[in-house]
Amino acid sequence: MANALNRHEKLPPHAFTAAIVRRDAFAPRRAFRAVVAEVGNRIVGYASFLPGYNTDIAEPELWMLDLFVEARWRGHGIGHALVVAVARATVRRGYRCLEWGVRADNHRAKKFYRSLGARVGNARVASLIGRPLTALAAQP
Repeated sequence: MANALNRHEKLPPHAFTAAIVRRDAFAPRRAFRAVVAEVGNRIVGYASFLPGYNTDIAEPELWMLDLFVEARWRGHGIGHALVVAVARATVRRGYRCLEWGVRADNHRAKKFYRSLGARVGNARVASLIGRPLTALAAQP
């Protein structure tokens, strides 16, 4: 589903495999956690998240990496249920903040997030990936 999300967002394809998900989401030293939504015996959506720190409020937080629901199942409350699950994980940890990014041109997502009570600001996420990252890291 992460590959489907990348296609949906018109991002370069990534080679997510079941082995990578098992390694990074279920190993003893997890890189992230995930919750899934099922209809019948079929997974139709997921949200992934990891702990972080919010320097604006000087508190730990959860950062929601992805929220994805298959197109056929959007509008049925599945995305809402997934965000509720991540919000519960945030509160269980004693954190006061759950954050995530949203693309500026994804107006439907921004409307959905506002309906949850989220404040959708103007912040953008910047990334260094691959060669630009290693080039910068190699600078003196």
